Amino acid sequence: MPALRRINTDTLQQLKNLLVSSSIPVQSIQVAHKNYSIRNGAEAANKPLVFSWTHGGQTEPLLFSFHTWGTVESKKFPNTFLALGTGNEFRMVGFPLYLLPQDKDFVYLSFKLGNNEGGKNRWFGRGRTPKELRTAAQTDQLNIDIRQALQRVFPAPLFKHPTLSGEWLTLARLPVADLNSQADLPSRVALKTLILEKLLHAFVIAEKLRDDSLKIAGMNPDLDTTEAEDDLPVSISMHQPLNQILYGPPGTGKTYHTALRAIGLLERLTDAQVMVRYSTREEIRLRYDMYQQAGRIQFITFHQAFSYEDFIEGIKPVLLDTGVGNEEVGQELSYTIADGIFKVMAQRSVYALHLQQQQRLAASIGPDQVIAPDFDTVFERFIDQLRERLAEQDQILFYTKHNSKLHVDSISESGTIYFRYANGNSVNLPQVTRNGLRKINNDNPVDEAGQLAEADLEVKYGRDRSVYWAAFREFVQFRAQIPTDEPVQVAPQNLDEALQRVIRDPKIAAEITQEFDYRNLTSADFNAAPRMVLIIDEINRGNVASIFGELITLLEDGKRAGRPERLTARLPYSKTDFTVPPNLFLLGTMNTADRSVEALDTALRRRFSFTEMQPEPAVIRAQVGSSGVIGEGAAAIDVARILEVLNSRLEQLLDHDHCLGHALLLLSSPDVDSLRTAFERNIVPLLQEYFFGDWGKIGLVLGEKFVTAVPRTGVGRDPLAKFAGYDSSGLHDRPLYRLTAPATWDVVAFQSLYPATA
Repeated sequence: MPALRRINTDTLQQLKNLLVSSSIPVQSIQVAHKNYSIRNGAEAANKPLVFSWTHGGQTEPLLFSFHTWGTVESKKFPNTFLALGTGNEFRMVGFPLYLLPQDKDFVYLSFKLGNNEGGKNRWFGRGRTPKELRTAAQTDQLNIDIRQALQRVFPAPLFKHPTLSGEWLTLARLPVADLNSQADLPSRVALKTLILEKLLHAFVIAEKLRDDSLKIAGMNPDLDTTEAEDDLPVSISMHQPLNQILYGPPGTGKTYHTALRAIGLLERLTDAQVMVRYSTREEIRLRYDMYQQAGRIQFITFHQAFSYEDFIEGIKPVLLDTGVGNEEVGQELSYTIADGIFKVMAQRSVYALHLQQQQRLAASIGPDQVIAPDFDTVFERFIDQLRERLAEQDQILFYTKHNSKLHVDSISESGTIYFRYANGNSVNLPQVTRNGLRKINNDNPVDEAGQLAEADLEVKYGRDRSVYWAAFREFVQFRAQIPTDEPVQVAPQNLDEALQRVIRDPKIAAEITQEFDYRNLTSADFNAAPRMVLIIDEINRGNVASIFGELITLLEDGKRAGRPERLTARLPYSKTDFTVPPNLFLLGTMNTADRSVEALDTALRRRFSFTEMQPEPAVIRAQVGSSGVIGEGAAAIDVARILEVLNSRLEQLLDHDHCLGHALLLLSSPDVDSLRTAFERNIVPLLQEYFFGDWGKIGLVLGEKFVTAVPRTGVGRDPLAKFAGYDSSGLHDRPLYRLTAPATWDVVAFQSLYPATA
């Protein structure tokens, strides 16, 4: 992970100097979204920060300018608040350069995406006159459209870092070396052009969507409605199978392709559309890693030892810490019911549906309505202020009903509060968990701590019930301090932040899953809810009937939660009801050359959609040498043609499932040495596996330059030993074959693999 930090003062000044300098021109810029476009102004050379903006049937000047905003933070960095506006409105959007992150090599031209209008480093979306007021639902839809459109054009997320909360989108990486005034002029011109082009591109997209939202709402009926077709619609309605398997021979890119397919499932795109949105493999990997860090993608591999207990739930041994505070004095072995990865992902999927439902409810609340904060919102604030006090070495005391003092000792990452008694030295610290406090909150809907009674608390909390009582009283008192007129957000502002909460404390999602009522969801909720993807590599290598158990039936589309024919299963260990949510996708890979394919459960086959991954010589032609050819003239070797010929021979000798994938011949460098290494390490060992050591058939695939017959007499054909009673006649004449030395695999040898062209 890059060592991200806030842009330092010197680099910030260099960035500003680059943008304001009239001696550094700007190259030609033209960006557009549908029928909105921006290009350089008529005096581009003299006024590099002035542009011409065409929108809604009119054209007007658009200019960048620097300001000091009214906030305390902005005043620390004067004239580094970059505004973009027209002559009539100098600031339509603002970009605080002093908030940009950087590492030692790059400044990241980026901003934090938000779910509401305005916000820190928020670049778009706010209404600018009283006539432009939107309803909550219209604002919510606008934010969704802007987010999706920007993520399509600027797919690279910012690296996750503890100092950066929320979801950041990177428009461009700016080399620190090129910001220096000593850098050559062409580099500085290109960098300045890049910065302005990316900002303008983001602006024109957001402004078009913003104006469209006003038009749809009937607020501005005079807006131009003529639009050009967009190559990739922001919202795509398509049916994608919930359970998919990518299958094919080794080396066809099945595992490689799962990243692209998983992104498509999450963003509701086809494979081709994902490749349009993310044009390079690096961009795809960055996007994949972002989703994986957010908990929306999980990757596992099935194997012979993988079991139901690993996949769904089972009894697992755990070591319990018996230390005091941060001092470890011992551990003891215990057993607990642990959730498997499939159950965890199902619970996250339900939590995502819960978030979507909250988002819809929040949009339905009028501006004059006051709503109470939910438990999780208050609990997060409660824990945050306790952590701040602990960081300041503040002594935090809670009091039980009988006035016994409890010191807050520490707080875990998941929000569990550990206490110690003022006069005690027990190694087992009393603790209060989020889940336990939530249950007490649900059972005790009170407004004042005076209405609480220890007898009202459930006995299952055992000897810690007085501790829970003390913690709940403090919680209620803290909640009472929140102003009743303070705007409260029903749904978490950022999906990734909300999912990180359940990753830290899975019990949150588990509890919501048990209490969740799918009947409260609308069809729009199902369609808009965030999706989850569980990737199962080598799905055929595990005992799938045993791993899935009784849940195989629940995987079907029609048997998922929320469907008319939904089914529920009772889990054997936790004794809880379980159903598979409709926004959880399973994406498996299967090697057709693996003998375990035949054992793949028929019931599972019926519930998955299969996509064949075939060898693609075109990939070799695109990535190896010159159109798949390495070398020149008489020394040229057509690597793509080698793949085609070898696979043709394999299909004749075996079948279509036992071919060679193109990835096996993606060479590290376009030369004979790399090709020889690929054959020695990839091709030949795989052929040995295919033919079980039958070198005669391997010779039919590779030819005499690679496999040679051992003469019937001479070296390598020693006579058999004498053994009475066994007829060895004819055995000495059985043909023997040997692999030729890899050092002899030269240009001529590889050219012999495919017929010469006339």
